[in-house]
Amino acid sequence: MLKKIVKALQFRKDIKTIPKDYFIRRLPSSVIGGGMLHEGNIYLIDYAIKNMPHNGIIMEIGSYGGLSANLICHLLKSHNKQKTPFISCDTWVYEGYNDSKTNKNSHIDGNPKISRLSFMKYIKNAYINSVQLLHPDMIPNACHLTSDAFFDIWKNNNEFIDVFNRSFKINKEISFCYIDGDHSFEQTKKDFNNVSKNMIHGGYILIDDSADHLSFGSAKFIKEIKHNSNFKIVAKNPNYLIQKL
Repeated sequence: MLKKIVKALQFRKDIKTIPKDYFIRRLPSSVIGGGMLHEGNIYLIDYAIKNMPHNGIIMEIGSYGGLSANLICHLLKSHNKQKTPFISCDTWVYEGYNDSKTNKNSHIDGNPKISRLSFMKYIKNAYINSVQLLHPDMIPNACHLTSDAFFDIWKNNNEFIDVFNRSFKINKEISFCYIDGDHSFEQTKKDFNNVSKNMIHGGYILIDDSADHLSFGSAKFIKEIKHNSNFKIVAKNPNYLIQKL
């Protein structure tokens, strides 16, 4: 146990952070999902937005209550890139600690009186409300879709309808993508491959929960990236930021 504590403290000590930003400091207490964004990711997202190719889009796989979406919007403004199209997808499926995420008729952990479907609707509405409140002038095109379905629609050049009932098509490649969806090895690999096929050379991909000390499939997938000559590791903080060569 002591070794684990020492290791965790060492990871925290080595984390790079951006300069003090009061909006970002307040954000976790303003938006649902406050404990779900690693502080090291803030530095990596800021780095990617600052250095990404200028003629593409930003994409997010996995939106939850809007914490990372509002962070990205804020950082786009900070770097005067608020006109960059920002597109995301999420199924807003609640995955409990002890029950299958495919059983949508079950309840949330610890309270059998609250159905999973009700909770899923609550989180989705929290996303909608948070981006409308905090960034009404640059609301992302957020789609209620699996990432697989999202890329199928894109591949077939079909029209999307987002959760704000706006229709749109994608006519640019990806400059930066934050992958924070299903953390299994298989889905992380599928998401990474779909993103990379639609990414500008020089674009960035941040994979959440990919740090070396984690046991998620997303962390195990990084081993493949390290042997892929089409990509390079830009930073580890402790999750991995990758650039397409």
